Amino acid sequence: MYSYTFSKDDTDKVTQKTQDYSNMLDDFKKIDDKYNLTTDSVTFEKQTFTKPSDEEIQKQAQNSLENYKNTSLENIDKEYKEKSAYLQSQIEDAQSSANKQKEETKDLYSQLKQDASNDATKRGLARSSIVINILDAFDQGMIDEINKINEEISTKVESLNNQKELLSEQRQSALNAFDISYAVELSTKIDEINAELLEQEQKVIEYNNKIAEKEAEYEQQRNQDTLDRAEFIEKYGEDALLDLKQSEKYNIALAYLSTLSKEDALSELETNKTYSSELGPKYFNRLKVLINDRE
Repeated sequence: MYSYTFSKDDTDKVTQKTQDYSNMLDDFKKIDDKYNLTTDSVTFEKQTFTKPSDEEIQKQAQNSLENYKNTSLENIDKEYKEKSAYLQSQIEDAQSSANKQKEETKDLYSQLKQDASNDATKRGLARSSIVINILDAFDQGMIDEINKINEEISTKVESLNNQKELLSEQRQSALNAFDISYAVELSTKIDEINAELLEQEQKVIEYNNKIAEKEAEYEQQRNQDTLDRAEFIEKYGEDALLDLKQSEKYNIALAYLSTLSKEDALSELETNKTYSSELGPKYFNRLKVLINDRE
């Protein structure tokens, strides 16, 4: 079975014909509107502008600064935590070192006492008051040494804790400074939003003013056209007005059908009732004769 496939040129021609025919019908409609005595007034669509409340504007500004705020606060906390953790590790290291020193001191003095006691026993002086005094001196020396270590570690830990307190104060100062900076940023952002809203509102007002001018111009022209048509009918009659309208449609239809072949144009006139209804018998027949006489 033979199958015919339309070429791209054929398809383009059909598409163009459809578009041209649609344009002709649009032109018919424009002619009808021009000659219609009961043409309705036209209302152009206006724009509306609703300004957000102050609370909504502030919320919008806060949302736009949320990343800035969170990042800034996180950086302040991060710096505080890192420095605080470092100081705490210093305290723990110092305490661990002090405990180790005290254990070493105890071991040292314990060994010294043991050596002195063993020496005294060898010489038969284990219960000698001199030996007892020496051993007591070792005990006191150990106590003094341990007290010295405790004082040193206490001083060092106190210094580190003071640095932690100072660090906490610095953190609060940074937070207070950020609150001031954030308030300035927030105020600036609110001003920017209000400026943008004012610009949008002005554009809407300007647009609506232009629309109002167009409506007034259209209404004035409509009234003038209505008056002109009424005067034309009074002078020449409604049939003359109808003839004038159909003659304009005749020219539109002729321009369209002239783009078609003679056969297609005649077929269009025979099968499409739009032409006879829009042009009326006079101009429909005139158009048909003109197309038929084409070479």
